[in-house]
Amino acid sequence: MEDLTETHLAHLALNEQWRMWEGIRRRHAAELKANMNLLQQQQRQATYMQMQRMQAQRRGGYQGGGRYGGFSMFGGGGASPMISYRMMQWAQLQIKMGMEAFQPQPVTPPILAAARDQVRTRRHRTALVLMLLLPAAWIGLWALSGTAALVVAALVGVWYAGLAYAKGRNPRKRRPPIPKLLFVPPTEIKGVPAVEDVVEEPFALREAGNNPRVARDAVRLALKKEEPRVRVSEVLVPEQTAYGWRVPLVMESGQLTSVLKDLARTLRVGESRVAARPSDPNDAALVTLQVMTEDPFAAPLPYPERGPLSCTITNPVSLGISIEGETTPVVLAGQHVLIVADTGGGKTAMVQAITEYVTACRDAVVVDVDPAKRGLKALAPMAVMTARTPQEAEEVLEALLARALARIASMPPTQDMWIPAPDAPAVIAVLEEFPKLSKRGKELAVELLRLGREAMVTIVLITQDATSDVLGDSIADAFGVRIMLPCRMADVPIVVGRPDAVSRGWLPHLLVPSPEPGFPADAGRFYCITPRHREPVLRYVTPLPPAEADRRCRERVAAGLPRLETAAAPAALPDDAPEIARLLLGVFEAEGDPEALSVAQIADRLIAADPAVWGRWENRKDRLAMIGRTIKSHLKEAGLEVPTVRMDGPGRPTAYRLEDIRGALS
Repeated sequence: MEDLTETHLAHLALNEQWRMWEGIRRRHAAELKANMNLLQQQQRQATYMQMQRMQAQRRGGYQGGGRYGGFSMFGGGGASPMISYRMMQWAQLQIKMGMEAFQPQPVTPPILAAARDQVRTRRHRTALVLMLLLPAAWIGLWALSGTAALVVAALVGVWYAGLAYAKGRNPRKRRPPIPKLLFVPPTEIKGVPAVEDVVEEPFALREAGNNPRVARDAVRLALKKEEPRVRVSEVLVPEQTAYGWRVPLVMESGQLTSVLKDLARTLRVGESRVAARPSDPNDAALVTLQVMTEDPFAAPLPYPERGPLSCTITNPVSLGISIEGETTPVVLAGQHVLIVADTGGGKTAMVQAITEYVTACRDAVVVDVDPAKRGLKALAPMAVMTARTPQEAEEVLEALLARALARIASMPPTQDMWIPAPDAPAVIAVLEEFPKLSKRGKELAVELLRLGREAMVTIVLITQDATSDVLGDSIADAFGVRIMLPCRMADVPIVVGRPDAVSRGWLPHLLVPSPEPGFPADAGRFYCITPRHREPVLRYVTPLPPAEADRRCRERVAAGLPRLETAAAPAALPDDAPEIARLLLGVFEAEGDPEALSVAQIADRLIAADPAVWGRWENRKDRLAMIGRTIKSHLKEAGLEVPTVRMDGPGRPTAYRLEDIRGALS
């Protein structure tokens, strides 16, 4: 026992104390977790039963409260206050247990003596076992083969002689290494002589268990490894969540988002399981690091049962669950939606979540436009209009734009927005593969983005690429709801609308799309910007199984779906309408009744119709100016006040709007 110093024995005793404390803490943590899981299951069941009761009430005739009251999918209340109170008590106990740190007892002479006795007993047992096993092995070896026994004996003799020679030339007392402490001592431990410095090396976060102190050390050491790229001045007390840990940090320099992948490897968690976002708008140095040791969306809430015509488009619908367990309510009425996702990112699940709700509404219809693939798939039979080629898409978009203009023209001056009704429903056009539209189709889609919201004719646009050469910043800004599933890093600033979006915590480019069927990876996880959601919070949309989608589709088709109102024919011109008005309306009709026409476009049509009157300035440089003045003078003589506008594009040409001409006549 002379080879063991008091430092050896002290470390052995302290490690034994820590093992006993850790065993007790693990048992208590397991009991606490089991109780929390039971309460969470009871709470989830209570919420689900409440949603079922709400659906039953709606089917029985209950219509909800107010135009924007209540909301569907994952919402609607139902949580038991008693269960919530018990969960809060258990959560407080969990936090209290997590904050308790191991406090080693002072190492006294009796403790050192007990440690020495334990080592002596262990060595005696080991010696006894060897004394029994070695002769038995030797006898067994002789019984099998005498030659083998002699060879083994010779090898053992050579090894022993070499060891004796080495020790004879270097006669130092054998001293085993001092056992490394299994914990980081908070301060100097009384009674431990010459405690060796502990070499701090990063370790896996799962080793922290439920202990926030150990979790803080794991994160601190992982961040220290990334210096000097990032420097963190302080790691605050972590908070354990259902998915892992939320760790507040005080940054000193660098961008934390640039080292998230490296942190994930050091902490031994999934590549896309580490996220960071600012914590306080008034303190740029305060950042929250979110580390997911478990899948936060492993058990999402199921789709609520929605009967045919049981919902309204003016009520919010939740698009998914956040990492904090909160819903994502969005009012789809009058909102354009942009969905950006790589192949395998889960855009089908998001589109079906939107379409499933729209087709359950009594005051909304869906339009399916996909010039390259199958569009809404199992839900496609519920679409009131369908397009599967670029030409068909152009025709459908033309019809939707005409309907939007007709609705706007028919609304009284005191009405700002079209009011959806069963006989005049809101129109949600799901448009996939925007880049594959024809040039005219893209122009029509852009016009709908500018005019459709007022007429409740809106677009859900799905694309794999949101860069400026495909959509453009000005188009992306037209969407009130923007959803980013796993996508490219270049798409993020355009969709968010901020050049520093990634550094502020918008990290959909770190999500991993599904590489193959049966392996979802991060498919369905998304970030979103809506009128109610402006923070970079990770969310998840529940996929709708194809069989369930088909069942709901058949049920709703059989029960009947809302239909578009019959388009009103343009009002007939009065018999005494001025000639200039007839000419201008004829020009617009020949061009397909666009929203506006430039003076140059009108001039070409007028010259073709009456060269003698409108072709007098054909060879002059001020041709367009003279035709424009003549149109204005004729309108003034007829008593019509029709203002001119500037069109977008090179030179911003002067133009007349069809709505202004019709308004002047009425």
